[in-house]
Amino acid sequence: MREIDQLLSLQDIDTDLDADRKRYAEIQEALKPPASLQAAQEARDQAAARVEHWRKERKRREAAVSDQVRKIREQEAMLYGGRIKDPREQVALQKNVEAMKRHLDTLEEAELEAIMELEEGEGQLAEAETALAEAQSQWEAVQQKLLEERVRLIAHARELKAQRETAAARLTAGLLQRYEELRQKKGGLAVARLRGGNCGGCGAALPTATRQQVYGDDLVTCPVCGRLLHE
Repeated sequence: MREIDQLLSLQDIDTDLDADRKRYAEIQEALKPPASLQAAQEARDQAAARVEHWRKERKRREAAVSDQVRKIREQEAMLYGGRIKDPREQVALQKNVEAMKRHLDTLEEAELEAIMELEEGEGQLAEAETALAEAQSQWEAVQQKLLEERVRLIAHARELKAQRETAAARLTAGLLQRYEELRQKKGGLAVARLRGGNCGGCGAALPTATRQQVYGDDLVTCPVCGRLLHE
């Protein structure tokens, strides 16, 4: 096999390896949890925090209502129990009871508000948990596919590396170094095929003599870009 054919085979392997490396990097990036999943988690956490807040608030307000009811009953027991004989004290106590009942109305309204807020919050939490579960399920499905692809990619790259070692071993050290330096300088394309009489690397029109030499056994380079030429 001609040296140029061996170099082209090596380049094909290197091109595939580059593609595998690029795809591997893409998979690694894609394996990071998506923003949509993070947003769903944050929405769920916020909804849970709201529910917890209103549960505590409802409990506090219920206790305030119960305490106020107890105080009113105590005052009414004094008012109607016959223990207070002075009419002025009775009037004052009656006004106090009425004021306490008005305050009770305010407390009960606050308690009702807490109950309604809690019910609304629990509904939002249920929706947020459903959305989070769906987002997690979708992400896990995508993640599984990516992980499976990564396993296949690693195995494929391992095979390519073995092929590269074999292909590189057929070349002289000097030729391999020349190829690798060219490939690094020329964006991964050290060997360029002819394209209608032009260099497949830079597109330059090649002299007839150069094109004819490409079909021989000697290595031929593009006079413009310096790439090795293959028919």
